[in-house]
Amino acid sequence: METIRGTFNLGENMMKSSNDRDIYTSSSLMKPRTTLVVIKAKHIQKAVSGMSKPPSAYRTPTRRNSEFYVCPTFIGRLGNQLFQFASGFGIAASKDMKFLVSTNDLIFQIFQLKNSRHLFISEDRERECVNAQVTIENRASSFDKNVGNFATNATHQVGYYLQSWKYFHNSSHELRKQLKFRDHVQTLAKKIIKDILEKYKTTRDNVTLIAIHIRRGDMVNHTYGYLVASKEYFEKAMILFSNYSNPIYVLCSNDLKWSRANIMKKYKVEFISGNSPEVDLALMASCDHVISSVGSFSWWAGWLSNGKVTYFKWPAKEGSDLRAEFSSDYMDYFYPHWTGL
Repeated sequence: METIRGTFNLGENMMKSSNDRDIYTSSSLMKPRTTLVVIKAKHIQKAVSGMSKPPSAYRTPTRRNSEFYVCPTFIGRLGNQLFQFASGFGIAASKDMKFLVSTNDLIFQIFQLKNSRHLFISEDRERECVNAQVTIENRASSFDKNVGNFATNATHQVGYYLQSWKYFHNSSHELRKQLKFRDHVQTLAKKIIKDILEKYKTTRDNVTLIAIHIRRGDMVNHTYGYLVASKEYFEKAMILFSNYSNPIYVLCSNDLKWSRANIMKKYKVEFISGNSPEVDLALMASCDHVISSVGSFSWWAGWLSNGKVTYFKWPAKEGSDLRAEFSSDYMDYFYPHWTGL
């Protein structure tokens, strides 16, 4: 899970970060809020929320394309914001409302978002959302049915992290149409793939490209409870894909020194460096399959590839604050058809 250390001012809808380290797979790390908060003007109501079913559990199709919106809470970097976008979009779609984004939002700058039945792109999101009622999840990496349990006769803002596929699973087809990388990003990713194919004197049809994402950096020895994927995990995952036709592994990491020292040398592995976060993400999404590690950036590399995905089964230390943010079996966070190792 990718998070930020800071203080969130609901009135101004801003995150003030205490650490601006440019680690592309993560901002600095914090403990998310742990209570559901519903806010209207200056009134705050705290309620207890539980875990339940995907968005169909709170579907209320009594209004269609209401003039009211579902507004985002964009905090963190790309992996965080993809969850916030996708989950907000899924909640809006489940209620046949429009999710609101701005032309200034990071997501809009990277993806070819288009106005649709469930998405509205505004030049002034703050104006549209200024009087929104705000609902906050109970746990950052678990599904909370109460986040979408609201009437469609008002504009609502949802947050903070919303890191569960269950918020948007019912809208996945529509969501994939929106999350197409902009041409300038996709062109750079294609160039990297072209160079790899030329190096091995082969064509795209004759190889299986398998992305490996290795997230370490600030998660190593972090006191909040983060665990990083082990050398043994990557070995198991690479062996799993070794039977695929002519596999080439495309590795992106924020710790290339560790990666070069620990990834098995007997396979064809290309170590990628020097790109922006969005180009690395587009590159991994362009691969046939993904060996993910930990963190939301890695999660989205897997989802966007839409191929076979492996994940490290133990991303949080038992008994830690981070572990409490997940469901008991982690399966509100990880897709059931992905392979845990």
